[in-house]
Amino acid sequence: MIIRITFLAALLSISIQGAGMGKPGSPAATGPKNGNSVAAFLRNAERQTETDEQRKEVQRALRDMLEKPPAELRQIRYSDYAGKKNEWSVTQLLQHYFVPSRPAALDETHFYEDLKAPAARAAVQRQLNKVTRALQ
Repeated sequence: MIIRITFLAALLSISIQGAGMGKPGSPAATGPKNGNSVAAFLRNAERQTETDEQRKEVQRALRDMLEKPPAELRQIRYSDYAGKKNEWSVTQLLQHYFVPSRPAALDETHFYEDLKAPAARAAVQRQLNKVTRALQ
């Protein structure tokens, strides 16, 4: 089920970008001029995990986002759906396990800079709190 949902989310992202909505000045653009890509992506996003192992990997990534410096975070790789280690970057993990409440894309070029902003950190902390509660 997660794979189908992720596939649909990827198609939606492609459709949005193909329609020009991901370009500067368009509604789905989330670069520095148009807001924070991390906050826009995670704010009210739905987490889609099926196992505690997946939830723990999401929890680890969210903690890393709050605690690790950008240079270190860029190098970390996370397990994929099946638990295969060192497969996904932090942005790939987020895109696989979260569906934004509104069309939003993580802007790779601004992700690590956007992550420093209070709005982004607050959105990450909210998602971390939710996944931590789900593991209790």
